[in-house]
Amino acid sequence: MVPLKVSASLGYSISYAGDKYLLRVKDSSAQLTDGAFTDKYAAELKPKAPVVPVTPVTPAEPGKPGRTVYLTFDDGPSATTGELLDILHKYNVEATFFMLGNNMNEHPAQVKRIAKEGYGLALHGVTHRKEKFYASPSAALAEMSGANATLKKLTGVSTTLIRTPYGSKPYFTKSFRDKVLTQGYHLWDWNVDSYDWKYKQNSDRIYNTVMDQVNKLKASKTNPVILMHDQKATLKVLPRILEKLKKEGYTFKLITKDMEPLNFWKDKR
Repeated sequence: MVPLKVSASLGYSISYAGDKYLLRVKDSSAQLTDGAFTDKYAAELKPKAPVVPVTPVTPAEPGKPGRTVYLTFDDGPSATTGELLDILHKYNVEATFFMLGNNMNEHPAQVKRIAKEGYGLALHGVTHRKEKFYASPSAALAEMSGANATLKKLTGVSTTLIRTPYGSKPYFTKSFRDKVLTQGYHLWDWNVDSYDWKYKQNSDRIYNTVMDQVNKLKASKTNPVILMHDQKATLKVLPRILEKLKKEGYTFKLITKDMEPLNFWKDKR
């Protein structure tokens, strides 16, 4: 390499243009002007962007058998959904919401918050009226599709997770399932019923009901799928249940479309 101070005495000229990334040493044989040279070789002159190493994404660790809780809330959203979400946030707990189309229309801000904060989005139909939802397989599909359209309108996303009003037995028979599940929906029931809809004013009864069923599942290493409701009465007992489950080492996860559905018919579609 020729030192810069010696270049001129050897018949070389030097051009420098920092804004164009140009430092050029040329002799009399050079045919291109500096402008033409930078135009022609602009891509080569511009420094290459540094290569940023990609950190591989570590897959989420699967829940321990019998130690993972799938907490679910039906019938929302409601006027108290915000308080419910505040409790879940305080305890850093994930949950899945099976929502009604009519209630989503009445409380759109709550639906958007559920989606924004990363909770599970699922459907519970539109009306929650047995005579309407179970009028025919087509009526059931129309309710789920209608609720999904409302969810998509409010959040920009849809879901395949469904829970039928009052649970899938005895009304959601094979003809219903064939009609609805062949459209890509996944049917979920529960294996722990909190009865918070029944014992609204008796928090101790709700708490003991949940823990008795969870403890029975523990022996067989079965993960609890807990049914609760998006209602004011549930707010009173929920912190106590969450504290107990976390103290016993349970983790909380969302229900996802990739999981094998838990339902009373054992329909794995």
